[in-house]
Amino acid sequence: MDHLRAIGEWIVRRKYLSSFIAVLIIGGIVGTQMLRHAFAGRLSEPIQRGTIVDAVYGIGTVTATRRMSYNPLVGNNVRQNFVREGDQVKKGGLLAQTDDGNMLRAPFDGIMNYLPYRPGENAYATTPMFIFTDMTNRYIVVSMEQQGALRVMVGQDAKLSFDSLRQKTYDGKVAAVYSYSNNFLARIDSVDLPAPVLPDMTCDVAIVIGVHKNALLIPVVAFDNGKVWVKRGKSLPHPVPVKLGVIDGTSAEVLDGDIQAGDQVMIRDKVSL
Repeated sequence: MDHLRAIGEWIVRRKYLSSFIAVLIIGGIVGTQMLRHAFAGRLSEPIQRGTIVDAVYGIGTVTATRRMSYNPLVGNNVRQNFVREGDQVKKGGLLAQTDDGNMLRAPFDGIMNYLPYRPGENAYATTPMFIFTDMTNRYIVVSMEQQGALRVMVGQDAKLSFDSLRQKTYDGKVAAVYSYSNNFLARIDSVDLPAPVLPDMTCDVAIVIGVHKNALLIPVVAFDNGKVWVKRGKSLPHPVPVKLGVIDGTSAEVLDGDIQAGDQVMIRDKVSL
C-alpha cells in the first residue's frame, strides 16, 4: 500500500509530465495504427485519365418476335403429326391434322418446339396442341431496378453479353420502356445476335446512359470507407476524402478530392464504398 501511495503522490506532483507521457503513448499507438493501415494492401499502378461508361445494368431474356400457339376451342383428337420437336419447317409446311380434318400449317419459317400430344390423343383447350417459333427473329426483354428505369429512354445504345460467348459483345438499341406487374422492363432490338442464341436464353445487358471522357479513374477496390489512401511521390500513403461519379465494374470516376494523375492508391482486400 505504501508503494501505491507513493506512486500516486509522485503522479500528483508531476501531473504535467504524466499528461505529456500519456499523450506520447496515445499518439504512438494511434500513429502505429495509422501506419499499419496506410500500408495494409498493395499500391496500384499510377492512376490515369481515361473513358468510363455510365450505364444501367440488368438481366435480359431472349424473346421470339413470332410464336404460334394452337389451342383447339373444344376437345379434338390428334389424327397425325407431320413433324417432331426441333424440326425446322418452311412457311406453309404441314404441322398436324385433327380428327375433324383440320390441316394445320406453318404460318412462317420456324421450328416446332412444343408438341405434347401424340396421334390418337385428345387435345384440350387448356393445353396448346403445339407451339411453333421463329428462332431467327428475336429481341431482348431486360428487367431493371426502378432507379435505373428512370434513366432509360428509347434510342439509347445497349451492349449484350452471354455467359458462353464472353469473348464478344453484341450491339442493341432500346426500342421501348414499360412496366408490367411491378416489373420495369425495356425492349432491346438487336440485328446481330448469333444463330446459337435461342429464345428464353438470358444475357447481361448494359444500357449506355453516357460516356465520360478524360475522367480521372481509380480502382474501385481502393475505396476505404469513403476515402482513398493516396501516395504521391516519396510521401507516405495518407487518406483523402473523395467524391465519386460513375462507377463501373472495376473503375470509378473521381469528381472531387486531392488526387492527381500519376498518384498511386492503396488497394485493399476488403472494400467499403
